[in-house]
Amino acid sequence: MHRLIALAVLLCVACGDKTDPPTHAPDAGTEGPATLIVHSDWWDFVAGLGDMRGITVLLGDGSRFRQPLGRDGIARFHDAAITGPQDITVVMVGDGKVWASTTLNVEGTEVWVRSGSGLLGGFPGSRQATLAGRVTNLSGRPAQVRVVGKGFAGVTNTQGDGTFIIEVWGETAGEVALFVTDNPQQVSAVGLLRDIAVGEGRTTSGLVIPLDHPVDQRLPVEVTNLQPYGALSSVTATFSLGSEYLFTTSTAGATPIEVPAMARTPPFDTVGVRLSATAGSDERIASGRVVVNAPLAAGGVTSLALPAPVTLTSPSPGTEAAPGSGPRSGLTLRWSADPAVHSVTIRMIPQQAPELDWYVTAPATVGSFTPFILPAEVSPLRELGAGRYFVQWSSRSLGMGHGYQDLYTAAPPVVEPDSWSSNTYGYSVLQD
Repeated sequence: MHRLIALAVLLCVACGDKTDPPTHAPDAGTEGPATLIVHSDWWDFVAGLGDMRGITVLLGDGSRFRQPLGRDGIARFHDAAITGPQDITVVMVGDGKVWASTTLNVEGTEVWVRSGSGLLGGFPGSRQATLAGRVTNLSGRPAQVRVVGKGFAGVTNTQGDGTFIIEVWGETAGEVALFVTDNPQQVSAVGLLRDIAVGEGRTTSGLVIPLDHPVDQRLPVEVTNLQPYGALSSVTATFSLGSEYLFTTSTAGATPIEVPAMARTPPFDTVGVRLSATAGSDERIASGRVVVNAPLAAGGVTSLALPAPVTLTSPSPGTEAAPGSGPRSGLTLRWSADPAVHSVTIRMIPQQAPELDWYVTAPATVGSFTPFILPAEVSPLRELGAGRYFVQWSSRSLGMGHGYQDLYTAAPPVVEPDSWSSNTYGYSVLQD
């Protein structure tokens, strides 16, 4: 089960062809500039497939156009017939396992279809500075000191006397802040020192960071449209300096809802606050779990309205003990979503061998997808087999001012203050 949920965190890419018929073989036409460039990071996230045979990018069902995904994460297509929105499928073939990840209606001549997993690894770049100093107002408690700044990283703990030494890692010189918390798991006091110059490996000593902002205030919150989800799990406040995360506080669903916070006085006067409500649960078939965000209201109560749940109608889902069912032959995945949704993702993960996992991501304007037969030249497993499947359906709203196509640009949107997401899972048996 843990493996299934880990796999289900991955998401991305597409199928379906909107082009005129070519007059040549699928892989011909490689001269001249590329008419479509597809970037993908799937090579970084295929450890679960064992020995890799390759990754191929298909347009439509791949019978017309397909190209290998290079180790540089790029597939280039050269054909004037490739025009308009494309359905793109990335097929990853490993040792006895195949993943097919489909994204529908992707627009542009250069697009980025991602696995959905963030970058893994350690601190970026090289050491830009070493900072030393003391945290005051500790009262004998240890504290965590963390570097905050776009493109920078670093973390350490104070000694018993409050002193610290921290290395700042990054690609170039710049300015950072040092953020202090007495307990990262349950914050009760915070401190911040801003505008510290770093670069060229310099050393700066004598820094003083007062732990002078207790988390003793409350932010009132109202959550509406809760009924389809059953119960409110938690309400969370996320504090950020610009685009950089500082810390989070939360409260359970008891009313009145009040989320812990610190006074937004200097140096926290420009810190942003995003409130989030989580309701329902992943295994609640009728509605699933939803996470809704909203910026802090200028005054009074911040309202969080929950969207209508995403529903999966084909195959019919059920619980682990009582799975739903659907036909294997001629299977069409069908769903419905709130009109404010920007993307819906369905994942079909078999519970038995042979293992062909299929993911599909679509805009809210699309409510169905029919898995096709993969080309024999691409995959030894060509279609979903009969048997039991773990099924996951999820959705995302990117926030005001964004749209589905923003997901496939070089720099996709970060989590906006008014974004939201949902997730539900169940089980279904495909029958011949």
